[in-house]
Amino acid sequence: MANDEMFVLEGETNKALSLTNKTFYSNKEIFLSELINNASDALDRIQFERIRDKNIVDDELIIRLVPHKGNKTLSIIDTGIGMTKTDLAYNLGVGFYSAYLIADKIIITTKHNDHDEYIWESQKDASFMVTKDINAQQSSRGTNITLFLKDNQLEYLEENTIMNLVIKNCQHISHPIYLWTENTKDHWLLINIWSHNKDRDDKFVAQKLMNHLPNDLVLSVMSNLPFKSLKRFGCLQRSWTILFENSDFMNLFRNNFIRNQHSYYDDTSLLLFINLPYQNTRKSNLFSVSGERFQNMEKLECPEVEDVYPCGFRILGSCSVNGTLCLYIPYGRFVYLWNPDTNQLNVIPPSPVQSFPDSVDLLIIFHGFGYDCVRDDYKVIRRVCFFYNDLAEMDYFDDGPLCIEDIWEMYSLRYNSWKKVQVDFEVPLLSQEVGENFFFEGMCHWLGYGDGPDAHLVSFDLSNEVFITTFAPLDIPTEIYDNFDMNLVKRHLLLLNGSIALMSNYACTNTFYISILVELGKKETWNKLFVFGPIPDIAFSIGARNLGNILFQTYDSDLTWFDLTTHKIQKLGVQIDGGLCQLVVYKKNLLT
Repeated sequence: MANDEMFVLEGETNKALSLTNKTFYSNKEIFLSELINNASDALDRIQFERIRDKNIVDDELIIRLVPHKGNKTLSIIDTGIGMTKTDLAYNLGVGFYSAYLIADKIIITTKHNDHDEYIWESQKDASFMVTKDINAQQSSRGTNITLFLKDNQLEYLEENTIMNLVIKNCQHISHPIYLWTENTKDHWLLINIWSHNKDRDDKFVAQKLMNHLPNDLVLSVMSNLPFKSLKRFGCLQRSWTILFENSDFMNLFRNNFIRNQHSYYDDTSLLLFINLPYQNTRKSNLFSVSGERFQNMEKLECPEVEDVYPCGFRILGSCSVNGTLCLYIPYGRFVYLWNPDTNQLNVIPPSPVQSFPDSVDLLIIFHGFGYDCVRDDYKVIRRVCFFYNDLAEMDYFDDGPLCIEDIWEMYSLRYNSWKKVQVDFEVPLLSQEVGENFFFEGMCHWLGYGDGPDAHLVSFDLSNEVFITTFAPLDIPTEIYDNFDMNLVKRHLLLLNGSIALMSNYACTNTFYISILVELGKKETWNKLFVFGPIPDIAFSIGARNLGNILFQTYDSDLTWFDLTTHKIQKLGVQIDGGLCQLVVYKKNLLT
């Protein structure tokens, strides 16, 4: 073919290859760490280039290992910068050739970020062929190295062997390494979950910035960074610690924060939940909505759920989890997992604590629903409170009412059962406002309150089953109000462009303050980023979508979009008529 070019290994490269079986590569297992190291270097390079060039696709930086026993192949795939034709011909490096210790044939498919896609294929003799892939279909950048294993080296297709080699030799790799497996629902197992070091990643990028870029370009790059990374960079250069006091930089940072599309919103749609008054009861309705003014509203057929209480069901959280919604009856005992796309409904069984005698009333407060990626499990976390309704039967318990303490329970779909969660401190409770909680990055988050007016962000780690609390200080300037009353403060937790945010306003002033969380569990970890208003006739917020759009409900029961970029207010003409309303970000599970 005209696009084919044959190369022969000559000189130092051929000599190095012939030495691999005689010297330090006599330990065959070293091949995997060499190839993973190369993949990690490619990811580091695109990570740096992506900060300098906003046009580079912002996809996930990962390494995938795919064993295929039927074909006797092992593939090492990365989403790094990729290789050029010159790289394939002359710059593969000695470490790459260690793969011949366990393979008798290798094929590389690679696309550099700025070049065409090429295929590298080894030949039986000391040669290889480089071919332009004329059949490539807009593939993203990255590299796929496929090893055709020798018949006596098939042990390297075993999952345990691969995982042990990664654990043994790749603990320095900061990028996620996934292994294809049949043992998890989505078939991908994160191997090096212990080693992802964000601090090291940030310091690497910061050092590159200081060494190679002019100051104005550094500021432009830094205005695109997350708050957490920006805070960490302050320890590397003193002038960066006061960037938050620079109004020009903060304006640039705000604009980038809003305009940069976060991957959380990729392939998502919006659901609007409305709970309307209906003949002395409340009726729950769910709509799929689209259009700037919700011009397209399609009512979804909701499942028939137990409705002992005349208040209809609610949706737990402001987002779906792998295409699944958690429906529950407020203060009641009934909870369900429902996939609107497939209409599959899982009825969650009652907990053993619900078998108390009639003299004890239960108040069940559902706090969160999410996915445990470590155990491939869906979980629900709730608080159960006990109250006596018949004082005559209090002696049913040894010590009277004091022996019945509130408990935290967690449901596991994998085991279809509830269990008690051990806590050693008083966990702040979720306020009963609709939409004050969500699942994000492996945790259920809610805004919680104790006995006093102080608020805390509470985050429940579904994998480790632990609570993390983060104090949420008041971000309203109290000195501008006469006789300031903390009880008149309204606070709303939301996910804003992929960041945890807290929005506050005082009484009916309709001026709003938004602070962004930098890091969980730390002191002084919130940064006030937006102040806007007053917005007339605003009652409270409903939720948020991407690109800084916040949905509010007005005092006349209409819905209104507010754009943080333009400060434009757009009434939607959707009447709630005294009902409850919630905005849900929905994403289908593409694997079902």
